[in-house]
Amino acid sequence: MAKDLQIVLALFFVCLVGHVVTDCNVCQTNQAACINSTSFYLCFGDGMPHTDRIYNCLEGTVCTARTAICVQSNAQWPPSCGDTSKCGQCSAHRNHKFACQSRRTFQMCYGATRPTGALGFCPPGYACDASSDVVCTPERVGQTFTCDLHDDLVSTSTTTPTTTVTTASPTPSPTPTPTPSPSPTPNSMTAQQLCQLKAYTGLYETQPRDIYCRRYISCYFNKAGQIRGVEYECSANAYFDAPTQRCVYVAPVNCTARV
Repeated sequence: MAKDLQIVLALFFVCLVGHVVTDCNVCQTNQAACINSTSFYLCFGDGMPHTDRIYNCLEGTVCTARTAICVQSNAQWPPSCGDTSKCGQCSAHRNHKFACQSRRTFQMCYGATRPTGALGFCPPGYACDASSDVVCTPERVGQTFTCDLHDDLVSTSTTTPTTTVTTASPTPSPTPTPTPSPSPTPNSMTAQQLCQLKAYTGLYETQPRDIYCRRYISCYFNKAGQIRGVEYECSANAYFDAPTQRCVYVAPVNCTARV
């Protein structure tokens, strides 16, 4: 009887370990690639995550390798990868000094409840650590990250403000010969119209642009070689970042805050 119990416990341990050892952003048998503890990409059977849209688990559930993808959070079925509960949280640091936005990026808090200003970047070999006052600490084997989010999922557009420089011409320019001008871009276009204008695959801003950075257009070629357009929307906790053509967790500078 005792031997049978040992066998059952051993099998349970093997099954449990099989669900724990899973890499981030890698297609699992359930055709989902968890990118942190609560978000994932879909794989659609081709072995590569499709990064055009981020899916989020419901509150209280975590991303796993199980068939349902998102299951209730508990010790038996831990998330496949990462912990993002402290991402962007000034309260993660005891003095509200800074907030980790990913494994190696951060924003300063200056004692406030929300981070502000441009993103900071830890040096190579260092990671953002809210348990320390020095912001970035040397990475170590088996380290638990304050914000276990891959850096490429964080928009860096906040660090590169656009500057327009105007120079005056020393002499008046001659009046050019009038030439037919292209038709003006319409104030509003459907997804199909926009993709026909772009004539190339990719993810683009809607026309007019969504000031909340939620909606975007996906352009692709169908099997007949015709350009097609479909409008999508980032999840409730993500924003569309046009320069990187993906949904990210940190709002780009040209986005209006949502209430």
